[in-house]
Amino acid sequence: MSAKMAPKNKAAPHDMEAIYQALDRVQAVIEFDLDGTIVTANDNFLQTFGYSADEIVGHHHRMFCEADYAASPEYTEFWSKLARGEFHTAEFKRLAKDGRTIWLRASYNPIFDKNGKVFRVVKFATDVSAEKLKSAEYEGKMQAIDRVQAVIEFELDGTVITANENFLRIFGYSLADVVGKHHRIFCEPGYSESPDYAQFWQKLSRGEFECGEFKRVGKDGGDIWLQASYNPILDADGNPLKVVKFASDITQEMEKRSLALLEMSTPVTKIWDGVLFAPIVGIVDSKRSVDIMNKALSSIADTRARTLLLDIGGVAIVDTAVANHLIKIAKAAVLMGCNTIISGISPAIAQTIAELGIDLGAIQTTSTIESALRDSINRPGA
Repeated sequence: MSAKMAPKNKAAPHDMEAIYQALDRVQAVIEFDLDGTIVTANDNFLQTFGYSADEIVGHHHRMFCEADYAASPEYTEFWSKLARGEFHTAEFKRLAKDGRTIWLRASYNPIFDKNGKVFRVVKFATDVSAEKLKSAEYEGKMQAIDRVQAVIEFELDGTVITANENFLRIFGYSLADVVGKHHRIFCEPGYSESPDYAQFWQKLSRGEFECGEFKRVGKDGGDIWLQASYNPILDADGNPLKVVKFASDITQEMEKRSLALLEMSTPVTKIWDGVLFAPIVGIVDSKRSVDIMNKALSSIADTRARTLLLDIGGVAIVDTAVANHLIKIAKAAVLMGCNTIISGISPAIAQTIAELGIDLGAIQTTSTIESALRDSINRPGA
């Protein structure tokens, strides 16, 4: 290296002074003797704490600390380490002149003389009280949510990251049971294998919010209903990072609704000689299907009907389970010599049944009640 060239990583004295002045303009700066006695402080520091220079110079750093901490062994060791030349940076809780709490993101920097001996400590600090308050408020809100709601986090592909105690209790799992597994472990196989389910996670991975009532399955195989929201979490650039789900268990409420539907019952009405009509509205589960079947079979026996029209235009969800319930009703009717026609097959329901590979066997289906009625009337022997 030429004698005329200075090392690139060594700033000239006037450069160091310029750097210090730049820090002095934007940061709270205070200097101490090695025992913690204040030597000087800049205007930013004084304004932050509400003191004048005369009120702090010659006093000890402990004037900015809570009494218990200032009297603790940890505080004594803190200054011993600085006196040995050990650098320290963190967020620190301090007290202003009026007693209010101030949070500083700061560094305590031992300063060495030309012989390598520590002779002073300089502290550079930024007031992060507002940020700390906001963070504490956020943490408080999250803790409140965590206490009353079931919370679970997913990767964008649906892999479980973590879940809180409420979620685990509702589903009967331990944390080890679910972490690293896919969300589909909480779903019925027919739904988790459907195009709708794939689209559900595709939308979430694009950052689209989802909320509503969701039917899920616990570890013991029992049905669980949740009022839930799936919330994509975005990174600093606005890109989806993960998905957080907040949920409330509404299983009992849904069971009450189901019972109400059963109480309302599905009417099985004779609308033509030999023709019975049963409009199905709402949710079809095992209890509801048994009720419909019992009423249909009883009506078939009473009227000697030859055709049963099941209209599912008002059914909320048609999946593998619902289809199987309908098939059982139809087969039971056939055993009594009564043909079954299922009407109300919309394009969406037809697509779902086809994509799930559900085999309706010889059961006749139509898109409208009118078509089913016409077919039943024209059927020989009806």
